[in-house]
Amino acid sequence: MGKKTVAKRNKVKPFIKVVNCTHLFPTRYALELEGLKGICSSDTFKEPSQREDVKKNVKKLFEERYVSGKNKWFFQALRF
Repeated sequence: MGKKTVAKRNKVKPFIKVVNCTHLFPTRYALELEGLKGICSSDTFKEPSQREDVKKNVKKLFEERYVSGKNKWFFQALRF
């Protein structure tokens, strides 16, 4: 594959969402991204410009994680 194709396939499109923590189930998998904890807060959702900044930061973190090859299970499609 060419460099252009590889760069296109390495793109991640993130989204941010407010989730109630009591609805989350513990699993055997853990994703250690300490950078995500401090980026997003409840104030982020008030202004669209702040949401876009957070999305860009999350995208950068996920793409770095994907390119480095860590946590490959996180970037695979779910099998039901």
